Amino acid sequence: MLIIRCFLFFILISFNLTAQYTETINSNRPGTSHGAFAIGWNVLQVETGVSSYSMEHKNLNNSKIDGLNFNYLFRYGLLNDKLEVFLEGSILSRNIFDNNYQNNYSTEFSETLIGEQTIGFKYLVFDPFKNKKWHGENFYSWKAGRVIKLTDFIPALSVILGSAFNFDDKINYNDQFFEIKKPVIPDPSNQNITRIRNFNHPIQNISPFVGIATQNHFKGRWVVVNNIYYELAFKKAAFPDFLPKSTNYNTLNYLFTITHNLRNPNWSVFGEFQTFKNGAYSDELFKFGAAHLISKDIQADLNIGGSLKNTPSLFYFSLGFSKRFDWHIDITDVELKQMKEFKKNQKAQRKAEKDSEKEARKSERKGKTILDFFKKGEASEKKKVRKELKDLKKESKKLDKETKRQNRADRKKNK
Repeated sequence: MLIIRCFLFFILISFNLTAQYTETINSNRPGTSHGAFAIGWNVLQVETGVSSYSMEHKNLNNSKIDGLNFNYLFRYGLLNDKLEVFLEGSILSRNIFDNNYQNNYSTEFSETLIGEQTIGFKYLVFDPFKNKKWHGENFYSWKAGRVIKLTDFIPALSVILGSAFNFDDKINYNDQFFEIKKPVIPDPSNQNITRIRNFNHPIQNISPFVGIATQNHFKGRWVVVNNIYYELAFKKAAFPDFLPKSTNYNTLNYLFTITHNLRNPNWSVFGEFQTFKNGAYSDELFKFGAAHLISKDIQADLNIGGSLKNTPSLFYFSLGFSKRFDWHIDITDVELKQMKEFKKNQKAQRKAEKDSEKEARKSERKGKTILDFFKKGEASEKKKVRKELKDLKKESKKLDKETKRQNRADRKKNK
């Protein structure tokens, strides 16, 4: 049912920022969705943030988690501004109040761990802004250039694929309470209580995913981004075979982000909705924030967010920073045309050279002598030559015999 709702929501809302490479930094922050456009060829971008968050789970006797989350995203543009490779991950430091025991026993501890790490690729499939009829400037009508047209609902579209890797068993399926949900080893004295392995849910190991990102630009400086992913959960082989495998641990993830650029072009505000669902944990998150462009290559942002439920509840506050290292070389349409023409001429020249070499080889083969075949060491030709020489010797001997016989006959006749 969630898949159908997400798909309908995606169709109704989906459909846009500008072209791939921009003169100013184009960060995914302060949201977590991916825009449809790559950052541009030979551009490196680092997007980082620190979040302070608090969670409480009603069904686990109000167990609590307070922590800091340092997250990072590295992006690099390839292949004529259409392809982007990215590495995303986090490091967490958290304080856990574990109250999920019997006999009113509880424990509190702190830990630092490596969160989920993701590597992926994004490729721009369709760019509607290349169609000048749809998005060209109308110099004859002031109104026509400032109203929303049907073509504005046609989005830029990119395909995203990659894989997430989980290096710690304490957080699985995006569930911060995964460790606390593990069954307790019975101990009447409540001393040295430990948790056994969570056989209720298998340990997640590798999670390949595939998804799409759309992006629309509307008049009035509004930008809409949609992401929808399907993530496969590859589980560790040690998960007991006798337990039922009917639960679907694959994750469906949907994000909707809307951004508005203010009259001051250095400021923008955003709102984001995210929902994900799998057999272990599902949630719906709401996020709001603002971003400030410090320079054309640096952006700072802040955002807050959380969930509306209490299993668990979530509230967070985040500060972020994005930096672009721009080694992009912009190529004009004229230069691009010249490069294509140059490559075409090079290809034609190489073809002409190959044809010339081919003709030369043919001519060389036609003009070969017996000695040429000997030099090339061709066995069949050598054999043929030997036979011809042998035949020549036989003919020579035969001719010598005939000559001698004729001479003897002539001498007898003269006598």
